[in-house]
Amino acid sequence: MVLKKSIWQALILGALCTGGISCGTLVDLLVEPFESSIPTKKKSTTPKKQAKACYPVRDKEIAYIVRKGDTLGEIAACFKTRWYYIAKRNKIKNPNRIKIGQKLIIPARSSKAAAATSSKAKGRGASTSSRPPTRAKSGINWTWPAQGKIIRKFSSKGSGKQGISIAGKKGQKIVSAAPGKVVYSGEGLVGYGKLIIVQHKRDFLTAYAHNDRLLVKEGQSVKRGQTIAHMGKTAAKSPRLHFEVRYKGNAVDPLKYLP
Repeated sequence: MVLKKSIWQALILGALCTGGISCGTLVDLLVEPFESSIPTKKKSTTPKKQAKACYPVRDKEIAYIVRKGDTLGEIAACFKTRWYYIAKRNKIKNPNRIKIGQKLIIPARSSKAAAATSSKAKGRGASTSSRPPTRAKSGINWTWPAQGKIIRKFSSKGSGKQGISIAGKKGQKIVSAAPGKVVYSGEGLVGYGKLIIVQHKRDFLTAYAHNDRLLVKEGQSVKRGQTIAHMGKTAAKSPRLHFEVRYKGNAVDPLKYLP
């Protein structure tokens, strides 16, 4: 079967339940606002037979048996969903550990399911529709994560990565754009190479992709301007930093915050 990349499987894969931050908090802060589409518990509608092809799971949950070579991210991309929905539905604490023959329930993402949980999301105070604050009102002192030419600007359209790309040299220093806490540091994430995610106050997160060397670990506090990685070209054609800024899960243009 043909498996497609999931644009945010990379950014969330290692952040789930790490760094002493709850899964719910990370989902609210890190991902695009799809939290309300997580289905509530209901009577099982899982068929007995294995799903034979990839297709969007809309109205009813389906069963999937893990095959050799499968990853949670690839399975999610195959069924046009997000890996963290599958992890949450199947109570998977470590997304990197799934076994051949393991039965997974692929949750539905229909409009009915979204409506059923919208009130629950509101009850948690989750708000992804609020406008992000300006740089001056963000309460964060920002700095550039790397020096170099911008070879890709931010675009909110399309299904690609939503950030900017800065060209540079292999081994060049990558610094934290603001003080915060590392919620993910690792590789093995499709399309992002060696990746670091830092959580900042006021619902902001920043992501640093394609690094050659990672210098910080999950749970570690970092200062503004602290070197956290060395530039590389993992999952990229040339040495560069792919940099993203997220506010309450929504991608925002980094250039509106960087001085």
